[in-house]
Amino acid sequence: MKAVQLTGYEGLKSLKVVEIQKPRPKPTEILIAVKAAGINFAESELLDGKYRVPKTPPFTMGFEAAGIVEEVGSEVGRIQPGDKVTGIVSSGGYAEYATAEASLAIPIPGGISFAEASTIPIQGLSAYALLKFAAKPQPSESILVQAAAGGVGLYLVQLAKILGAKTVIALAGSPEKVNLVEDLGADFAVNYAESNWVEQVRTATQGTGVDIVLEAASGEIGAQSFKLLAPFGRVVIYGARNVHDTFGPDRLQQLIYNNQSAIGFNIPSLRPEQIGACVPELLRLISDGRVRLFASHSYPLVEVRQAFEALRSRHTIGRVFLTP
Repeated sequence: MKAVQLTGYEGLKSLKVVEIQKPRPKPTEILIAVKAAGINFAESELLDGKYRVPKTPPFTMGFEAAGIVEEVGSEVGRIQPGDKVTGIVSSGGYAEYATAEASLAIPIPGGISFAEASTIPIQGLSAYALLKFAAKPQPSESILVQAAAGGVGLYLVQLAKILGAKTVIALAGSPEKVNLVEDLGADFAVNYAESNWVEQVRTATQGTGVDIVLEAASGEIGAQSFKLLAPFGRVVIYGARNVHDTFGPDRLQQLIYNNQSAIGFNIPSLRPEQIGACVPELLRLISDGRVRLFASHSYPLVEVRQAFEALRSRHTIGRVFLTP
C-alpha cells in the first residue's frame, strides 16, 4: 500500500511517499480503509523536530483518519466491517490503510463526509475538552479565541457559548475569515492583520479586558493577547508552538500582580474516560447542526508536501486533508 513516511526532521524534504506492507490489526484493533486523513499543525511542527512523538524515523505520518472498517481484531465486539468510523490511529493515517484501537474509534454521524469526520478526533475533541476541563467559561465571562478560522478555532468559536461563555471574541487573519467566524456566532470578530486590533478587542470588552484567553498563536499575537487579560482572568495555553516561548519574567509578574492564572492543556494527557465523556455530546451537536464542520482543502497522498505548504501559508480555512 502507499503511505507517507517521515524519514527525519528536516522539514518538508523529510516526507517520502513509499510502498509498505498493509498493517494487520491486533486483537483490540480495527483496520480502516482510509478515505481522509487530517493534517494538524502539530504534525507540521513534527517535521522540524519541534513536536515530540514516541517514534524514531522512518515511520508513517498521521495522527488520525476517517474511513471504512475492513477488518476487526479477535477481541473487538461493538464494531463491524463496513462501519464508517473516525479516530486516532496506531499505524499512521497518511496511508491507504491504518489500524486503530477499537476503543478510540468514533462512529461517523449520518450526513457527515469522511473529510468532515476527520476533524472530530483531534480538532473537535480538543476544542470541546479544552473548554470543558480547562477554560470552564462562566455565564458572565468573555473569551478570546485566537486563530479562530483554523481547525480547532472554528470548533471553539461555535462551542464557547454552548459550554457557558457570554461573549465570544474571535481573532482571524483576513476579511473572509472574519466574516466566517461572525457567521458562526462570534459576538466580535477582529482582523489581527489590522494595526489597531488590540484596541478593537479592548473596546469589545468595554475596557475591562478578556476573562479567558485561549492561547495558541504565540509570538506577538500571543504577547498582546496576554496583555488583554482582565484581573482574575485566565489564559489557557495549548498548541505546539506555545511549548517554546510562552512565558518570561514579565508575563509571570503580570499574573501575580493581576491575580491571573495560566492553565496548560494537552488532550493526549487526559484520561480516556474524560475524552470518552466528551464524545456523545459533541456528536449530538454535530448531528443537530449546531456545530458545522469545515474540510474543503483536499490533496492526494502524493501531494503531501503541497498540503503542508497550504497549511503553513495560513490561507486555508478549516481542515486540510489527504485522500489515498
